[in-house]
Amino acid sequence: MSSENDLSPLPALTEIEKRCLELAANGRTPADIVLETDIAMTRVTDAICSAIEKLGARNITGAITRAARLRLI
Repeated sequence: MSSENDLSPLPALTEIEKRCLELAANGRTPADIVLETDIAMTRVTDAICSAIEKLGARNITGAITRAARLRLI
C-alpha cells in the first residue's frame, strides 16, 4: 500500500478512468455514467476496474479516496 508521502510514481490513469472515478465520486452508478457519457457499459466497468487496480485499491470507494488524495481527480 502506498501513501501520498512516498516517492513512488503516481499511477497513470487514462482520461476515461479519471472521468469514471470523478462521476462515481459524485454518486453516479456505472449505469448513470453510461447514460451521462455515452460510453459503453463494458468500457465503463473496464475503466473502473483498471483504475482500482492501478491505484492498488480493494474497491471503487478506495480508488476514489486514493485518486482524490493523490489529486488525480
